Amino acid sequence: MAQLDGIVSKLNGSAGQLTFKRLAGKTVVSEKITTTTNKRTTAQQKHRMKWPNLIKMYSGIAPLLNLAFEDKAQGVSDYNMFVKVNFQASKVYLTKSEAACKACVAAPYQISMGSLESINISGTPGASVTDIALGTLLITNSTTVKEFSMAVVLNNKDFDFGDQISFIRIEQYKNLITDAPQCKFYGEAVVLSKDSDVKLYDVVSSDGFYAKGGFLACNLSDDFQGAYTWVHSRQKNGNTLVSTQALEVKNKLYAEYSNEDAYKRAVATYGGEHKNFLTPEAQQEASPQPSPKGEGEQTGGGGSTNPEPNPSTGGGEDNGDKPSL
Repeated sequence: MAQLDGIVSKLNGSAGQLTFKRLAGKTVVSEKITTTTNKRTTAQQKHRMKWPNLIKMYSGIAPLLNLAFEDKAQGVSDYNMFVKVNFQASKVYLTKSEAACKACVAAPYQISMGSLESINISGTPGASVTDIALGTLLITNSTTVKEFSMAVVLNNKDFDFGDQISFIRIEQYKNLITDAPQCKFYGEAVVLSKDSDVKLYDVVSSDGFYAKGGFLACNLSDDFQGAYTWVHSRQKNGNTLVSTQALEVKNKLYAEYSNEDAYKRAVATYGGEHKNFLTPEAQQEASPQPSPKGEGEQTGGGGSTNPEPNPSTGGGEDNGDKPSL
């Protein structure tokens, strides 16, 4: 609290965080007392813990996704769009120490959004087949870019020469020192050309460019863990057009890091949750607490009149980044 003299000595009222009062003919200034609400509810903690994996995933895949989102508003980046389309559904929970180690879990994130028709993907994860028809083409080591391109354009009305087909692959593994989940990011692409005699497998690999049942498919190893997808892109009038795609996932670690147990493990390292007994949100998740024997007994429902407090969930770990479209 302070007293003011001079030109501001007649003030009375509030301005921002300051309050001015007239006491005994003098102006006294004081700072407002503010209170904060509970910042560790379940909803807020789950919201907060979505960020580390999203940020790490984007930082790794960003070099492959330049211009992956069409029609962005002025001042909006691909990063902004990546977060916008994935944040709500994102469910990867990393502990504080894992986040500090820049851990990353491959998840079914949407990686592009545009005006070209989406490439539909079906089949067993790791052996997926697209809806890009190849006719009778069998892709071998001698297949040329021209032969592949002709097969794609002649059998798919949405493709034309000059278009690009990209295959993005994310390999999941664990760091041998920290045991934290990590990802490696790869991209390969072919531009459809009716003139190129270059061997297709000198440009791309069979990982994402393999013929199966007359359609373009992937040919990943049986022990592959991670995520992948194809993206169709085209340049038109100086703009890059893309298909809307999401990652296909074959990843045991994603299942381990996206369930409720993963959330409980992670939230404990961030100080746990603060649940207020009278808050409806807390009661939807908490079971009634039994009263101590002989105390607070009731004949009706609703739990004890003297419920035991929940044990603290604090503690835990606290030890302590290609071709574009």
